[in-house]
Amino acid sequence: MEIIRKYVMRKHPPTLRVALEGCVVSDSEQSKAFIYKKYYGYVKAVVLRYVKVDVESEEIINESFVKVFRKLHSFEQHPDDEALEKTFRSWMARIAVNTAIDMLRVKKQMQFIDDEEGTEIGNLSVNMTSSLEANDILKLLDGLPPIQKAIFNLYEIEGYSHEEISKMLDVPESTSRTYLTRAKQKLRVLYSKFMDQENIKS
Repeated sequence: MEIIRKYVMRKHPPTLRVALEGCVVSDSEQSKAFIYKKYYGYVKAVVLRYVKVDVESEEIINESFVKVFRKLHSFEQHPDDEALEKTFRSWMARIAVNTAIDMLRVKKQMQFIDDEEGTEIGNLSVNMTSSLEANDILKLLDGLPPIQKAIFNLYEIEGYSHEEISKMLDVPESTSRTYLTRAKQKLRVLYSKFMDQENIKS
């Protein structure tokens, strides 16, 4: 019977809703494996906005999934399948972001020391309409100091407010605003250098 059941599961993989119910009701390892494989790439993309590709990023990704499975009982499943997919992704992303921020804080990589403090970078006018590959964008973000990179992602990509960021990082809102401004200035400089190099290649 078990062999037949596994054969049927391979022929007809579970939907997200079925997998979620399997995790919550019976703590099914098969359901967990389905969710892990299906959303690994998505969670990895979120985590890599905060840390570089290395052993540490894998640690954060796996820890994020551990928290996802631990907290699944608190996730409210939307009755519409399309909405369920979107809300589940958003819910996972928040867990991954918080896990990455916690890891950075614990490992003391997020020091609030800016080498550019007191330096005027200037308001560079850069055309950001050029299409960049995902890897190119990650390289630009990796050029930011850890604190700037984190605040830029939290505010511009994840949609957190400065008030929320200040609580997450335990800093004044003014500090969050300052580092966001510096991150944008730094990205303009990095983008300008990147485009100059691309023009030289072409």
